[in-house]
Amino acid sequence: MPVRAPLGLFRGFAQLGAVALLIGCRGSEAPARVSVERPASVEVDVASNPEPPVERAPISDDAVIQAIVAIADRDSQVGDLLAAVAVEIGPRLTGSPQLLEAELWAVDQFEGWGLTATHEQWGSYPVAFDRGKATGAVVRPEREPLEFGTWAWTPGTRGQDGLEAGGPVRGQALRYPEDAAQLRARKPYLRDAWIMVPYGFERPSGKLGQQIERAFERGKIAGLVFAAGDSDDPRISTHGDHRLDPDKLPTRVEIQLRGDQHHALLQRIDAGDYVELEFGVANRLLPGPVPVYNVIAELPGASLPDQRVIVGGHLDSWDGGSGAIDNAAGVATTMEAARLIAAACARTGQRPRRTISFQLWSGEEQGLLGSTAWVAAHADQLAGISAALVHDNGTNYISALPVTPELHAIMQAVFEPVTKLSPADMPFSLELVEGLPFEPSDSTSFLREGVPAFFWGQSGRSDYDHYHHTQYDHADAVIDAYQRHSALVVAIAAWQLAQLPAPLERHNLVALPGRKLGAALHDTRVVSILEGSLAAGAGLAVGDRILEVAGEPVSTLAQLLAAVRRGDSRKTLTVARRGAAGPGTTRVELQFDWSQDPDEAERMARQAERRKRFGEQLRPWDTEPGAATPEPAPHEHD
Repeated sequence: MPVRAPLGLFRGFAQLGAVALLIGCRGSEAPARVSVERPASVEVDVASNPEPPVERAPISDDAVIQAIVAIADRDSQVGDLLAAVAVEIGPRLTGSPQLLEAELWAVDQFEGWGLTATHEQWGSYPVAFDRGKATGAVVRPEREPLEFGTWAWTPGTRGQDGLEAGGPVRGQALRYPEDAAQLRARKPYLRDAWIMVPYGFERPSGKLGQQIERAFERGKIAGLVFAAGDSDDPRISTHGDHRLDPDKLPTRVEIQLRGDQHHALLQRIDAGDYVELEFGVANRLLPGPVPVYNVIAELPGASLPDQRVIVGGHLDSWDGGSGAIDNAAGVATTMEAARLIAAACARTGQRPRRTISFQLWSGEEQGLLGSTAWVAAHADQLAGISAALVHDNGTNYISALPVTPELHAIMQAVFEPVTKLSPADMPFSLELVEGLPFEPSDSTSFLREGVPAFFWGQSGRSDYDHYHHTQYDHADAVIDAYQRHSALVVAIAAWQLAQLPAPLERHNLVALPGRKLGAALHDTRVVSILEGSLAAGAGLAVGDRILEVAGEPVSTLAQLLAAVRRGDSRKTLTVARRGAAGPGTTRVELQFDWSQDPDEAERMARQAERRKRFGEQLRPWDTEPGAATPEPAPHEHD
């Protein structure tokens, strides 16, 4: 069978049509190994198992599960799939030729494994973005390189003469003016100047803001240089807004400079040094429309083909890194699960009862657009979707899944084989929650429409926040042992869910809105009170530190919110309050009553129903924080 390496030849928007013509359909061939030629300069821990695996005890009597495990142990290809996406193809911004290349390659892979695969358009973007080479340096007082990025859908430089696309522009670095006097002092020096915007700086608005903007336009500044982070944060995040008007494309260059370098340059400027910078950015904004797609591959069910189990992750990425952690990792486990199940079915002669649909969405980074569009376009299929499983939290191993009390027993049976895979090194557990969580990922697109949609919990040594949307998101951050394990978990879970005698229950699927205190909190300390709120009526005061909720000690914000949101409608909150006369504190008890909240009657009815149905053994309202409501950031009103 021909090798299915990524289509590395195809770069540039002029070649998009040619790519489609060169990809042919495949028949139901035996699953083939993915062959990837990796650039010599990239070291990636994604090699397949170098030695024959140690024989493990059977984890199930199911012949397909046994075959899935045996195939994965002998010849896992999840690392090769990851490398194909994140090394050979690289960053995959929605609407870019790299993403199209990845989509067509994925269709080819799925079809080669015997699945039906479609490249399904869900919409279009008004403007195409083509990221080119970027260079930047301090020129004076001495030359030194700078590490920076630019957001997607932002323009590039035009050269010193304004004619060379992507050409370097050299100019003085000036601090952004804070008042009219500073603006007057800077006006003579604005030509080709790079305006430094400190981290967290709120640019003036109103009349002064308009004056500054007019001065920048008339003075023809080179662009703005933002601090990408605080002075001790080396990360450079990439974002961007694709919703541009093709007739009014932005022209101002916006640099995102590493926080410590930005801080050091401002110190020089403030000390009176003449600082000169040079940036060349070859970004291009091209009028569209640009079609955007999802990849949908299916293994048809034998007896219930109109019912589905969905397994997926988003294929698009931001393009400040190569999109390995976010989310080639989830793409690789999704595709490897498809390969394992297809190969196991071929080996055993069995097929799943329900159709298993493997979905790679795009537009996730711009707001779950691809999955939301798929849900809207396939509304007739939603009632038949038993479950959707979404992998989009990096390379740590899959360690948990949130379940409601109604789903707990059946999911224990589903995941029994998973708990035996690697119980010592990579254990798995079910997390009992009041309702399935609305995560900032594609599971939410399905959960909004009442589909049981799950976002995998993950554990391990990888620091997701270090890589997420930053310049560090490359394939060398991927942990192959975790990836191999997670692919097995996904494959087994998909197969088990497809074989269930009935679809998953949808009753009480999502949590009701959480109870609100009416205060802004930092940890358990009150920093402000909303006027007319429950907190104001109860006598809560700024500076109070909440110690107990209904007699339960709380020391973190998560514990506090969990204690507030479960149990009875009336609670006593005990706070430590500083006295006006001295440094000591006193304990004060305050009464809170949520019984008149709009959702409270339903909340109490749901609790009573669950106590009656499940007894005392499944009580997330008393024992778990409830993942359905995310922990708010400090100072956020709750």
